Parts: sequence; structure tokens; C-alpha cells
Amino acid sequence: MDGPTPHITAAELRIMKVLWHLGSGTVRQTLDALPAEKGDPPAYTTVMTMMKQLAEKGALLVDRARQPFVYTPAVRRDQVLCERLTQFLHTVFDGQAEELVLHLADEADLSAADLRRIEAKIRKREKAEQ
Repeated sequence: MDGPTPHITAAELRIMKVLWHLGSGTVRQTLDALPAEKGDPPAYTTVMTMMKQLAEKGALLVDRARQPFVYTPAVRRDQVLCERLTQFLHTVFDGQAEELVLHLADEADLSAADLRRIEAKIRKREKAEQ
């Protein structure tokens, strides 16, 4: 999909994650693959409604030639996650990326391997900017 990424709610993002993993799927396949959360799983009709809304927003493509309909992501996972992270960064950290990174370094349960990967990414970025 070209252009701006459609707004995707938290519940819709759960569905998108399943479809990114599956590649495509029917409502039933998507519902069956949804990871368990607290409480009862969503109703079939709830998932169907959200998938229809995602299609109307342009986030999903629908193959109506098949029964049941098959839904395929029309937006890339990295595109949506990048936009969500940017929104979070601006909302929570006032756009200050270094504050987010420092907070994660202090509070997140990062392994030594995680820290080495982060350091390698920083070195690569520094080289690219030189």
C-alpha cells in the first residue's frame, strides 16, 4: 500500500499480526490463530467485523471470489510498527528518542546479547553518518 498508513487500533493490530504471520486467512483461520489473552476469546462476528473494517481502511485486501472470503495484509508489518513507534515516541517521550532508549536501557530486561546488538546498531549508524 502506498501513502499514509491507516489508523489501526490495538484490537485490529492483533488481527494484523496474525495475518502477517499467516500471509492470508479467512475469519475462522484468523480467529483460531489469535493468541490467548485474558478472558474469553473474541466472538467470530467480532473478528469478522474488525477484518471488514480493516479492509475498508485499506489495511487488508479481500478475495471475494472465494468462499469464505480470504484476507491478505495490504500494509507491511514494518510500516505499521514504525508508525506506531513514532506515535508512541511523540506521545510518551515528546519525540525525544534518546529518552526512550535510555529508559529502555534502565528499565527493560535486556540481556548482554541484546546490549551488544544495540551497540552494533549504534556503531553502524555512526559510521553511516560520518
